[in-house]
Amino acid sequence: MPVSISPIENGEAGLSVREKINLLIAGAAAGSLGSVSPEELAAMFDHTPPAVPTGLLLTSHVVDGQTILNAFWDFNSEDDFLYYDFQIKEGAGEWIGVQTTAETYVAAVKPNVSFSARIRAVDKSGNASVFCSTVTHTTAKDTIPPAMPIGISSKAGLESIWISWTANTEADMARYEIYESASATTPLDAATPSHTTLANNFVRAGLDMETHLHFWVRAVDTSGNASPWSAETNAETGKIRGEIKVALIGVTFAPAQDTGNRLTWTAGSISYGVAGDAPTIQALSSGHVDWTTGTIYVCYTPGDTAISTTSSLAALYAADSVILGVYKGGTDFQVVLGKAFMDGGLILAQTIGANQLVTNDAVITGAAQIADAIITNAKIVELDAAKLTAGTTMTGSLLVNGAYRIDDGGAAVNGGTTKVLPGQIYISSGTSLSNWIAGGGTYIDGTMLSVGSVTAEKAVFGQRGLTLEGLEFQANSPTTNKVSWTAGTIKYIGDDGNIASFNITAGNGTWSTGTLYVYYVKGATALASTATPATAFQSDRVVLATYKGALDLVNDYGRTIIDGSHIKTGSITASQADIASFRTSILIAGSITAAMLSVSTLSAITGDVGTLTAGTVQSTDGKVNFSLTNARLVMSDNT
Repeated sequence: MPVSISPIENGEAGLSVREKINLLIAGAAAGSLGSVSPEELAAMFDHTPPAVPTGLLLTSHVVDGQTILNAFWDFNSEDDFLYYDFQIKEGAGEWIGVQTTAETYVAAVKPNVSFSARIRAVDKSGNASVFCSTVTHTTAKDTIPPAMPIGISSKAGLESIWISWTANTEADMARYEIYESASATTPLDAATPSHTTLANNFVRAGLDMETHLHFWVRAVDTSGNASPWSAETNAETGKIRGEIKVALIGVTFAPAQDTGNRLTWTAGSISYGVAGDAPTIQALSSGHVDWTTGTIYVCYTPGDTAISTTSSLAALYAADSVILGVYKGGTDFQVVLGKAFMDGGLILAQTIGANQLVTNDAVITGAAQIADAIITNAKIVELDAAKLTAGTTMTGSLLVNGAYRIDDGGAAVNGGTTKVLPGQIYISSGTSLSNWIAGGGTYIDGTMLSVGSVTAEKAVFGQRGLTLEGLEFQANSPTTNKVSWTAGTIKYIGDDGNIASFNITAGNGTWSTGTLYVYYVKGATALASTATPATAFQSDRVVLATYKGALDLVNDYGRTIIDGSHIKTGSITASQADIASFRTSILIAGSITAAMLSVSTLSAITGDVGTLTAGTVQSTDGKVNFSLTNARLVMSDNT
């Protein structure tokens, strides 16, 4: 018949406690404690989740131009309640979770934006309720307009005009509106915009040649507030100029003069004009040019009274000039007179120039440099990434070899750092694949995906990209209910791709109730502590340890390490665990959650009762060690 021992009560006399322990030891030695079935053992643990939170409500208001979102819900009065898992998301974005013991949540958010929230409760045994019904709320509008766009400029091609301006970085920025007019009159605030765009650039396409237009841009935020119209910019689409025919009258060129590298010409006149029009005749003065290196272009700009020279084709075409000849020193002078110079079966390099080049097909086998270009449809066989600069490709997407696509504007190609190297892809900083907590960058290198998170030998989950050197935590130090830490170093991969290293000073935090979170703030040189989860779990912070008073310290918070055949973690929760050997210095009810616990040896230390181990009954240091073999143990909740 099983021995029944009444529970040990709080404040019970020591003599009575010893008598009950002696009865327990005697029963264990005599085998009269019986056995504990799996069902009875499982019944000792709590598997019942807490109640689903009720009364979730979202409200918002504007304070000093900032929109504040408030969440409220009803209090959970269950004895084993631990915390609320509050989750919120903006629009169709991802859920963001916050652990809190309060019944409120406050955050600064964008105005006039839809937010959704849900919440569940978690008890001390790790049981979680289901989420309550999702609540949706559109935040209050503000009345402050965004800043007026600046840096507006425009460039024209044959049938298009490109407009760009400095991007607005305000959090509630929604879109840009563009006003287009053939008049230079500034539009009224109530004017209906001609175009809208999300990017800080716009292409006005489908225009006729020689079309002159004026543009203004304004910014609009999520509340519908509009900035003033920007400064005006204007441009005119180009034209294909007819061929200018030229003829020199009385002008003679003489190379190799004086030092041997001078080209001279006599006074005379020039006849020029477009075919079909009456020619213009202009008198010209004499002149000369000295050659030193490269190519000198001898040219005439319509309307001038003299022949000019330049070594820059770009300057020549910008002035709408006509090439008369090419001089390369000595006697090497070729008369061109606006035509391409033919040398055998070749066209002499740099003797064809145009403000506009229109062709059905063009093949460039050498190097080509294009200052400004409009490419409607192109196939790029090879692209040198060193020549592709962030913010300079004005396109909706970039498709490389049918395998890699970048949308939302060319500026996103190098919004942060994007490198495509042999066998590697590296993306960091301003892109969405990483942040400072995740290690500053994401590498895909052959068969390895790494931010220090997955390797062939070892896996660390929840490390948060930080490396701790010399930092050690100690409970009940320097006094009771305090947690202290030594000086050390924290390292992580910074936003620039380099290792950021910070020396951390020693310190301590005081526990009073609930959970004390010891956390690190990005870029800081000291750790901080708080009992408020909303403070500890902000986006620029990482929780390193949690402390609940006395010796209850978790200094590997949030980390699970799989190294060879070993698993190290703060806690393991599973519906079933099949373990050959289970060893621990402390076994606390509620810390192991399982439908069935099957072990060959159960060892535990709890308070002054002693150690339960198989085979021996001993007394050491005032603690009682005893054995349970084929015994039945009857306990109440207070045992």
